[in-house]
Amino acid sequence: MKSTKIMLAVIITALCTWCTLSLMVYTLSSMTFKESATSYGVILIMLIVGWIPSVIVGADLEEKLKHN
Repeated sequence: MKSTKIMLAVIITALCTWCTLSLMVYTLSSMTFKESATSYGVILIMLIVGWIPSVIVGADLEEKLKHN
C-alpha cells in the first residue's frame, strides 16, 4: 500500500507540474491550452526539469511513511 501511495503522489505531482507549465505558456502566448500542453517546448521542459518536483514529493512521502 505504501508503494501505491507514493506512485500516485508522484504521478499526480507530475500532472500538476505539466498543467501548471502549460497554463503559463497558454497565458503568455496566443496558443490554445491544448496546443500549449502538447507543444514541443513544454514537453522538452518537462523532460529536463519537470520530473524534479515529483522526485522531491516521492522522497518526502517515503520518509514520512517510513517513520509511521
